[in-house]
Amino acid sequence: MSDVAGTVRARARRFETATTVLIGIVALAAAVLAVLQSGYNLDSARAQERAARLAADASARITASSLADDAALRGKQDVLVIGMQGIGRQIAAQPLGDAAGIAIGDAERAAGDRLSAMVDETAATSGKAPVDPYTAGLIAATTDGIATQVTGQGHAVDVAADTGTRGNRAVLGLSLLALGGVLAGIAAVLKVGRPGWITLGVAWGITGAALVVTVLTVI
Repeated sequence: MSDVAGTVRARARRFETATTVLIGIVALAAAVLAVLQSGYNLDSARAQERAARLAADASARITASSLADDAALRGKQDVLVIGMQGIGRQIAAQPLGDAAGIAIGDAERAAGDRLSAMVDETAATSGKAPVDPYTAGLIAATTDGIATQVTGQGHAVDVAADTGTRGNRAVLGLSLLALGGVLAGIAAVLKVGRPGWITLGVAWGITGAALVVTVLTVI
């Protein structure tokens, strides 16, 4: 009789030990996953914000630099038109000995030269004082600089996706731990017996799956 009682008490102690250890593992793993989830979600939000900012900045640089380049191109086209008008007027006036026409042609060519110098000076100083630094950076943006920004934006998107996935894994792990903790509590209520051991076994299995998810979240 005493042997039976001793066996029952030993089984009860093993059951209580298994339950206590499981609850401790659940609590510790939940604390770790909660910290990981918070950190990954914050990193993901920061990466998404950086990706959006870089995309908007790259778009603004493309637009501003294109407008500056287009303005310079239109100015050069105007220079060519005025110069060609002057040359054409001179060619037409010379056979006729039209001194006035020749003089007007010279004036148009001179005007074209002055306009060309002004266009070159404007293009050379675009994006400089007195324009504010940010606007100056937009105007003076280069293709290589924009390409670098686009590359950085792509990297930020990748970081946001990776940290977001890790955050979702942490949420899954926390959900599994919550379920494992609930089953551990039920097993503690059922105590030693077939239902209690089955419930405790299921709780250990779910907690093991949560620990696997925790490892996958970190690596």
